[in-house]
Amino acid sequence: MRVLKAIAGMLAVGGLVLGTAPQVWAQTPKLDVAKALAALADQQVYRAPGAVAYLDEDRVRPTLKDDTRVLVAPYSGTFEKGGDYADGDAHYEQVGKPLDDWATKHHLHLIFVEGIDVTLYGEPGAGIGPSDIPELRQVTAYLDVSTAVIFAARYAAGMPEDKAADFDYPKAEPVPPTQDQVDDLAAKLQADPVYNAPGRDDPVDPRMAQVAQKLGITVRIAAFPVLQPGQKIVDYAPELLKRFPDEVIMVVQGRWLDVAATQQSKADSARDYAYGRYENSSFTQGSLMQDRIGTVLDRLQFLLKDTAYGRPQPQPQPRPQPYDVRRTISGLAPWALVGAALVLGGAGLYTWRRGHRDRADAERRAMRRENATALAKIGELSAQLLAVEERGDTVNPAAAERLATARALYDQALTAKAMAEVAAIADEGVEAGVTV
Repeated sequence: MRVLKAIAGMLAVGGLVLGTAPQVWAQTPKLDVAKALAALADQQVYRAPGAVAYLDEDRVRPTLKDDTRVLVAPYSGTFEKGGDYADGDAHYEQVGKPLDDWATKHHLHLIFVEGIDVTLYGEPGAGIGPSDIPELRQVTAYLDVSTAVIFAARYAAGMPEDKAADFDYPKAEPVPPTQDQVDDLAAKLQADPVYNAPGRDDPVDPRMAQVAQKLGITVRIAAFPVLQPGQKIVDYAPELLKRFPDEVIMVVQGRWLDVAATQQSKADSARDYAYGRYENSSFTQGSLMQDRIGTVLDRLQFLLKDTAYGRPQPQPQPRPQPYDVRRTISGLAPWALVGAALVLGGAGLYTWRRGHRDRADAERRAMRRENATALAKIGELSAQLLAVEERGDTVNPAAAERLATARALYDQALTAKAMAEVAAIADEGVEAGVTV
């Protein structure tokens, strides 16, 4: 079982404050990097003490070449003074750099699973994560990283990205609850709006319901333990919403969160935003699930205000012309060049520290490609939303939220991977549709 770090004094949740914490958790065990590397010298898969991720080894091992190793490690814990790692730089110096140097020196591919986050060290290097909701649900509900590890092994073996991803791995499909299950859970939530099932090692603070009430949201939360392989994932939320109409229902299974609400598209958008915005703390550091619940509540409050954008809007613009990718990129080229210079400078310093000039070159090429893609997607979504407003139609808040998120994260993206995530967020807005 994973144990979490003690919280003293005030308990902050997704920007919200609860008060004095009623419960204390011990600290996650720290990875012994030297011991792990010594073990990997003569075994292909090493599971460090405190590791939480599940690997379907019957499927994973056949994909591993002789020059590939897998290290499954515990969550890193929160980066903070007094913790195992004061910040991201300290974590890189103590964990990332030694693992990458070892893999490079021994001409090996090292698949590193930290918590439920997967990174490929050696040549080529890559960060790997879920690409859709079913994959995200499988990883978070079961802590199952098998898909990412298999992809990493195939990618390390020289397969191009699309071929490396071309394999089947079963992902659990939610099943409806029985009438008895709904009756039982509804009774528990009627008695107490926050229910933690037996075996839950990361309980949700009962005062989350009070926090939600201050935001104008009535919420009922049920939290279950991590699901075991083969165990069904039950889709409680829609049925519970019928018992508690006009409320927000949250059901946690492991680190997966289902949300049901009258305005379902906004609830889904708030949930997806929380996973995207705090992927590192959720996957790598093992933050409390109630932190993600707090983020969802905070975001949902914003979306329920029917505010399409999080920033003041400009004066009405001339009627938009048909979208043209080349024109969009050309118009933004001066800013793209300035942004790219800053980003590439940062990427150069990072790779210089690692002592790999070829990686710096690869990062520059990837950054140019992903930057252009992100700009094109943001421009496309902006043009579509502006056209909707010009027609006087109602803007889809989910698409508008994706645009605001993509714009904000574009300014913060310092790597090709981060910029690709920006493009994916904008693309989600396009796919969601711009009208309701």
